Amino acid sequence: MDYLAVKHSHMAIAMLSVILFYIRSFSRMGSGKLAKNKLVFIGSHSIDTLLLISAFTLVFMAKINPFEQLWLLEKIVLVVIYIVIGIISVKQTKTLPKIMYVAVNTVVILAIGYLATAKSPLLL
Repeated sequence: MDYLAVKHSHMAIAMLSVILFYIRSFSRMGSGKLAKNKLVFIGSHSIDTLLLISAFTLVFMAKINPFEQLWLLEKIVLVVIYIVIGIISVKQTKTLPKIMYVAVNTVVILAIGYLATAKSPLLL
């Protein structure tokens, strides 16, 4: 497999994952019909699975050790935080906490994007 093809696929899948996150989040603040749509639900989980597979493939192909490349370690931690916040926000019944979780996840998404492009750690 060509590294650039996997990298560009990963980037496209990441964008699609973020778009689906916002679609599902804002849908839940309204009627929730779109978020409960089986195609959207299964599609977003499938996209997120492909995103993780492509990420592991890139790390393997580039032979990068996250404990040596701290930006990658931070990115992995932020992805876990993104997933946990997403799970917590789904369980919220009130709109204000949902908005706060979407706002926090937006910051997490921006930080992940920064780390992916700058390849320079934010905290470590």
